[in-house]
Amino acid sequence: MSWKQNSWKAFKWLTLVTYLVLGLWFVTKRNRELICREIKVKVVDSSENAFITSKDIKRIVDVKGKTPIGKTLKSINTYELENRISTMMSVRDVQIYKTSDGVLSIKVKQRRPLVRIFNAKNHSYYIDEQGLVMPLSDRFAAHVLVVNGKITEHFPFKANEDVMQWDTSIYRREPLLRKIYNFAQYVSDNDFWNAQIAQVYVDSSDDIELIPRVGSQVILLGSLDDYEKKLDKLKLFYEKALPAEGWNKYKMINLKYSKQIICTKR
Repeated sequence: MSWKQNSWKAFKWLTLVTYLVLGLWFVTKRNRELICREIKVKVVDSSENAFITSKDIKRIVDVKGKTPIGKTLKSINTYELENRISTMMSVRDVQIYKTSDGVLSIKVKQRRPLVRIFNAKNHSYYIDEQGLVMPLSDRFAAHVLVVNGKITEHFPFKANEDVMQWDTSIYRREPLLRKIYNFAQYVSDNDFWNAQIAQVYVDSSDDIELIPRVGSQVILLGSLDDYEKKLDKLKLFYEKALPAEGWNKYKMINLKYSKQIICTKR
């Protein structure tokens, strides 16, 4: 290969590298100067829960009137904004990113309540699917399992308390609220029981009643120990006995005993 050919090849490579460097410089310069023209907020699970809205998020972003709109995208601290939005009690996850057309995009996922508690002092709150205490909202009530009665927490009541992280070594038995959380999770994950059980009443940790959506009978569960087996037994009773006897024949169904169901007629 002649030196002319080598020179031509080197010239082409140098031109290509120069083009790439200049292109990268122009893109970088453009991105540095790109102005935020719009804020887009998406609450991804808004069809399920309505604890927060896009307006709530924008209000947090525009705190004290210092809106990101009009500022360069480079100057916007997305990490700080994510932390600020995450302080909202109903927010589970938030992601913020910038786009090449000058948009600050915010994607928010809400916490999902699993059960609503009315305790012995008539305080009410949710426990979410992660086992964290979640305060109520004055604008939205989640349609979840309701548990009320003689419930006493073994922790200083506060938001985001994790009911699964208590030190159980100081108790003689597993805390009732932890059992309630596990029971509510089981019911929520089971299509049949999620549609059937409307409410749980706690008279004591060993005397718990289920109030069904269908029928007017009270179901005595006893304690929450072995609740899976007790519910399996009840489902079998529903499938075999009640169609013949009728849903309103009994006023009470007792599941306390391991090998039998005791029913009280009206």
